This record gives sequence, structure tokens and C-alpha cells, in this order.
Amino acid sequence: MSAIQAGSPHRVFLRGLPVELANRSTLQNICSAFGDVEDAWVRVVDRTAGLHESWSFVQFATGAGATSAAEAGQDIWERVAQAQGLQIDASSIKGTLLQSQKNAEGEVVAESVVLDALEAEDVGNFDFESFRERFSMWLGRPVLRRDAEIIFKVLHEHRPDATVHGILRSAKDMHDDDAPAGTDILLVMAYSANYAPGAVCQRVNYEYSRRHGYGFKCEVLTNEDMLAAISPRDALTWYKVLLLKRELSTETYKYVVWLDGDAAILDQDKSFESFIHQAKGRHLILQEDLSAECRVNCGVMIFRRSNWTLTLLRLLWEGNLSRRHHCKPYYASRTQMLQAAGTAPAGLSTK
Repeated sequence: MSAIQAGSPHRVFLRGLPVELANRSTLQNICSAFGDVEDAWVRVVDRTAGLHESWSFVQFATGAGATSAAEAGQDIWERVAQAQGLQIDASSIKGTLLQSQKNAEGEVVAESVVLDALEAEDVGNFDFESFRERFSMWLGRPVLRRDAEIIFKVLHEHRPDATVHGILRSAKDMHDDDAPAGTDILLVMAYSANYAPGAVCQRVNYEYSRRHGYGFKCEVLTNEDMLAAISPRDALTWYKVLLLKRELSTETYKYVVWLDGDAAILDQDKSFESFIHQAKGRHLILQEDLSAECRVNCGVMIFRRSNWTLTLLRLLWEGNLSRRHHCKPYYASRTQMLQAAGTAPAGLSTK
């Protein structure tokens, strides 16, 4: 990463960059139409094309070049891009001419500065990526990794209600009503219609659920229908989160067990109650993965209906972690679940 030079007043902050411009060299070439470009820094936010939210600092050699870029409208951006052989929708691009930096490039942002900035944030809907963008523009320079470490330190010490762990802790402390009398466990599956193992596993798991008196639900959809349901996410594994969120929002079952489309219960005698008893009231029961690259395997999961699990699924579906990984096929199933849930003592078992 190049350094946006401290003290230079000829900087422009560009937000809402379309995916075609979210690249340092491409952006430098495009911005050269406004004046000589000395440097550029791009924060790439990995989202779908329709929700791309990358932003950038561009440093010009002259104030005239910076002013021209900051004041350029949609038509100018699209015309400049077209001259470089790119067809873009520039309606989301907004430019701001920056003043001299409030913090020099080599300085780590002070905790007091972070606290002041957090005062204006709605902690109930805190999004670190969006805060990083606004805070960077206010600083007049990029928020770098060392700054992010200070921000997280301040959040944990002074505003824990704005962190994922803090939100989940609060949800865990809330009273959870018991499920009504009746069958306590529901097994759920979902797979795309062209997925051959799905039908076989569905029959095996259905017979298991009948044997133990569990509820059973399986949804089979075309790829197109699944993608429409989870839009703008474009990885089918996100349907898992949607279905779990929907089923745990009802009050019919106390536990919901997710089974992947290729997961079949071979030991038909062993009940899910035995795992639930072993977990001693945990809200989420996960298993370790056989691969050293993945800490957990989300092919089979047991969720207890509670404020904690509903909050976890809401954060997965709506939160910053979700929006940054709409296009990553396996992220919802593994790494993101672990990141959102936190450490095992907070509410999950990996054994």
C-alpha cells in the first residue's frame, strides 16, 4: 500500500466507487483526466456489483486537479471512464475535497479521537466498515490496520455494546421463554433441485426424524429461486442462514437442527437429545472440521431457540460481516459463523 503524503492539501475522498474503479491503477488512470495524480489509496469492499461500496483517497499534484475530481458529476465520470474503455454506472460516486490532515500519516490515531467519533454513532446499528469510511474521511487519510487496532480497543473498553461480542452477550442475558409443550426438535434441510445427493439424504433423515418423533422440513428449490430469495447474495449457502432465521423465529420448536444436503444420519439409534444434554444448555452446538484449514464444520448444527441465536443469525444476515462476503460461497458456512459467534465459552461447543 502506498502512503498518502502528510501535509498535502490536494486530496480528494471518493466514496461509492463502482466495482470497475475499485483498483488503484485503474483509478489513477481515470483520475488523470482531471490532473496529474501523485498517488491513490483504495479500500476495496467485497460485495456484489449492486452493493459495491469501495472508497478511495486520490492525491493530485495541484489543487485544480483535486477540485475538478471532487466536483465532477455522474456524466463526467462516465465520460472519462468511457475514454478509458470502461462502461460504468457512476451514480453512486461522491467526491469531497479534503483539508489538511488532522493526523499525520505516521501517527496512530489517539483513543480520545476515536471516542469523540463514536459519540455520533448509532451503536444499535454499528457497522465497522461504514465507520471506517466516515472516520477516514474525517481524518483526511486512510484508517490503517494500526488505527483499526486502537478503534477495536476503544470499542471493547468503552463501547462494548457496539461490538458483535457485546451484542451477543446482551442477547444471552435476556430472558428466553421456553418453547411450548410438544415436540422440541425440528430437523431442517434445503438443497437445490439439481443436487443429486440431496434426495437420498432427505429420505434417510426423514426416516430418522419419524423414528425419534422429531419435526422434519426440507425445501428443494431451483438455483434461480434460491438466488432470488437470498439476493443480493450470490452464493447458495446463504439460504441456510435465511431458513434458520425463519424457523427459529417461530415458537413451535425449542431446538432446530440444520443438516446439509449431503448430510445423512447413519446411526439411527442415537438421539439429538444426547448431544443437547452433553452441551449443557449451549445456544449453538457445532463440530470440529476434519480439515486443518477450517476450525468448524457447519454441515450439522443444533440451535436452541433463544434471543442469542436470533441475534447471531440477524448479525450474520444483516451485519457488516455478511455484506462484505455476499459473493464468497463457503464463508457463511464456516469462518463467518465462528467470527460472529465468538469464542466457545460465549455460546457454542466445538466438541
